[in-house]
This record gives sequence, structure tokens and C-alpha cells, in this order.
Amino acid sequence: MKIYKIIIVLLIILVLFNSKTNKIKKINGGSKKKYAVMSYSTNNIGDDIQTLAAINFLKKKGITEYIFIDREKLCDYNGEHVILIMNGWFMHNINKFPPSDKITPIFISVHINKEPLISNNINYFKKYQPIGCRDTDTVNLFKKYSIDAYFTGCLTLLFDNFKEKTEKKYLVDVFIDGKQIPKIDFDITNYKDYQIIKHNVVKTDTSLKKRLIDAEKLLNKYRKAKEVVTTRLHCILPCRAFNTNAIFIHKNYNTDARFSGLKKIINGDITQHNKKKGDKYNLEKIRNNFLLLKI
Repeated sequence: MKIYKIIIVLLIILVLFNSKTNKIKKINGGSKKKYAVMSYSTNNIGDDIQTLAAINFLKKKGITEYIFIDREKLCDYNGEHVILIMNGWFMHNINKFPPSDKITPIFISVHINKEPLISNNINYFKKYQPIGCRDTDTVNLFKKYSIDAYFTGCLTLLFDNFKEKTEKKYLVDVFIDGKQIPKIDFDITNYKDYQIIKHNVVKTDTSLKKRLIDAEKLLNKYRKAKEVVTTRLHCILPCRAFNTNAIFIHKNYNTDARFSGLKKIINGDITQHNKKKGDKYNLEKIRNNFLLLKI
């Protein structure tokens, strides 16, 4: 009789457990979490490198299924509910923020370019705080509005170290002249054997598939390069992650908010120099912190 009573008790526990599990499934929609990364329609392939960085982050978490949502159309999204990795530069049209209620954001590596994006959406950010920021200036901007924020660094720093280098050398946008990257005085005399690379997206084919293929081709060049000289943030940071010798030159190196908190890793300057390595301790600290993030 005792055995039968034990069996009955176990059956009751099992029924109650299944009932609770079914309720949880019903609340969560009865399906597993679905993830998304941001895509872009800009003329800068560095944005697509950010997409690849988010994909790399998900893969390191064992997640290989995800969809793409255009950063400039976050408020228009009307698909199934997703968890969106929020990283990179925000944004051209701040009227497209906040994202739709079909999106649960995970802010892990953001740079805010326009302060009204924060001041107009204080309650939204507070709902999802703490906010992981790519640079310390963005951390301070959030804290100005009493929003909990912390420094994470750039998600591109999570790309894996690559040891098998070639003899290829590259000049990446060293002759560019624009608002974000003012023209530098660059003497090409000692760089005749360097291949010139531009981060501008070619207008003939701007499909997402083509953009990501081109971005991955660029990253493969940086992975294997003997040396890179660049003015581009999303060239120097992947190079640091790949342990590729790289020199960063930018006229606004000492004042540009995008570099705050990252200068020990970037190790750049406002004129030509020969500093080819960044601080490995800070690099590994950022990488380990990304790996510890729970999503």
C-alpha cells in the first residue's frame, strides 16, 4: 500500500508540474526566444561590420537563427516578437525611435550621436536600463538623465584573434575628407606597396546579402593583413581584435566622443605615427565582459 501511495503522490506532483509548465508556455507564447540584429542602408560598410559583430556575438551565445531589422526603421517593425541586439551608432532619423513594441531591445554597445534621442525617450531607456555603451561619453550622456548606463566597448572587439598573417598591407580611407573624418596630411612615400581600400558602399548593388558579403571580405583582409593604416573606427577595432598590426590616424582623435574609453586600445594619433598595437589588457577585459553578458 505504501508503494501505491508514493506512486499516487508522484503522479500528482507530475500533473501539477506539467500544468505550471503549460501556463508558462502560454504566457511566453509557447515558443522559444527569437532574436534579431540590425541591418543598414547607409553608404558606410562599417555599419555592416557592426551587423557581423552582432551575429558573431549571438553565435558565441549558441544562437544561429535571427532576422534583420533596419536601424532606421525600428519603429515600423511589425513582425513576430524578437529580442534585438542593439549595438553601434544611433542614428540618422531619431523620429524612428523608439522601436516598436514587437521588439525587446538589449542595449549592449551603443553610441548616441544626438542627445535628443535620449531626452525624448527617457522612460523607454529606463525601462530597459542598464544601457551598455560603446564609449564613456555616451555613458555620461545617459547618466545626465538619471538613466543607469555602463561602458562595454565596441562589439567588434569580440572578433577572434587570427594568427595566420599574409604579406598584404592596406591603406583604408586615408585620403577621405568628410564631416566624420577630416582630411589628414598623409605622405604616401613609404606606402607604395599598400593596397587602397574604401569603406563606401558601391551603389550598383546595395542588397543586404551583397553588403554582408562585402563586409566579410573586408574583415578577412584585415584578419590576414601584415599591416593596416586607417582613419576608420570599424577598421582599427576589428584589427585590434584580430591582433593585426594597425595604425590609426584621425584629426579629431583627441576630441571625438566615439573614441572615449577606447583610446588605450585604439592607440592612435592626429598625425602619422608608428604605433601598431593597442592595450591587450583592456581588450581582453572588454571581450570577457561581452562573453559574460546574459541574453
